[in-house]
Amino acid sequence: MNHHTITVTLSADRDIVFALLARLENLPRWAPSFCQGVSREGRQWQARTVGGVYHVALIPDGRTGVIDLLLGEQPDEMAVVPLRVLSQPHGTAITCTLFQPALWSDERYDLHYRALLADLRGLSARFGGGMVSAPAASVGPFHPSIVTAKFYETWEFYTEKLGFRTVCECDAYVQLAHPAGAQIGLLRHEIDGPYAELVSATDGRGFWLNLDVADADAEHARLSASGVEIVTPLGNKPWGDRQFVVRDPNGVLIAIAHRMADVAARESVAVA
Repeated sequence: MNHHTITVTLSADRDIVFALLARLENLPRWAPSFCQGVSREGRQWQARTVGGVYHVALIPDGRTGVIDLLLGEQPDEMAVVPLRVLSQPHGTAITCTLFQPALWSDERYDLHYRALLADLRGLSARFGGGMVSAPAASVGPFHPSIVTAKFYETWEFYTEKLGFRTVCECDAYVQLAHPAGAQIGLLRHEIDGPYAELVSATDGRGFWLNLDVADADAEHARLSASGVEIVTPLGNKPWGDRQFVVRDPNGVLIAIAHRMADVAARESVAVA
């Protein structure tokens, strides 16, 4: 079962934040990607969400800061999305955990998770900035990072085009994770720091990145259709990869490939 916990720190008073999140009527206001509207029929509430229409309820506790958001296709079978709003020395912290209900596919869960993450990121902008952290289920011990003069353009390229998720962010740095396990960090070059080498943006020369995927043919078709420049066409390589190459906004080359032996093994199992 998938589950992810998102943490947001805000420069705002805890009671103000709690008051916004603790009213069901406010759900479309602070979470417009996740919920486009709510309506009431008798004692039951319904929400129009990114995944369809659900029965919905909200159980807040002002003393502890706990807010349980319940939603489901039936009023007696609703999943819990727990939130907690905590006072911090310089503002407020919000934690939210999304568990995958038994009847949700991975794709359906991912749709809801991405929408909820976008809305919690929006709270950071609403309340004067802060940090959003959404750690991946597994974090590798080693990953590259790029210093970029095109911070937001590069961030969008890796998330919107290549399918990475944002797992940690602030106004100077983001850490991204791909469903296949790869991770990468992006640092704004304008930020002063203790290392002069990390202030200058890369021009894409001197290194490249590799991204292993389950099906390079499918990725090639998807990225071509979305307008991503294909630097080197898809083809079989003598070292056993089926590979093509794209370029990120900084000029960094990214080789996207699958191992032909792995795909052949999966196909033989499927035939058997």
